[in-house]
Amino acid sequence: MDLPKIVARRAGGGWMLEVNDLAPAYVRRLGEAAECGRALLKAADAPGADQGVQLQVDLGDELNRRVKAATQATVDAHKAQLQAAVELREAAAALKSQGMTGRDIAHVLGVSPQRVSQLLTQPNTQG
Repeated sequence: MDLPKIVARRAGGGWMLEVNDLAPAYVRRLGEAAECGRALLKAADAPGADQGVQLQVDLGDELNRRVKAATQATVDAHKAQLQAAVELREAAAALKSQGMTGRDIAHVLGVSPQRVSQLLTQPNTQG
C-alpha cells in the first residue's frame, strides 16, 4: 500500500499543505508538516494514515531542479571519494610491495605516515 502523500509549498512565512482531497492546512515550519498531515488524515479516517506519510516539498520547477542537482552532486562526490580511497589503498599497497617504507610511501602519496598505516591495514573494499 502506498503511503498517503502530503505536498508542501511555500506560503507567506510558512508552508501550505495539500493532503489528498482535504482542505489545505498551514504550518509555520516544514518540520511540522508530516505530523500535521498525519493528524489531518487520521481525523478524516483516510486509509494508510497509521502507516506514515510521504512528504513532498514543491519549491517550483527551478528550485526543485536546483535542489535535485545539488543532492545528486553530493551523492556523486561521495561515490568519487569512496573510489579515491580504494585507489589510494591500492597505490599504497603497490608501493609497499616494491619494498618502500611507510615514510617513503607517505611522501610519495602526499599523506601522513599514520594515514599510510591506515591504508595498509584497511581492507580494500568498495561501498
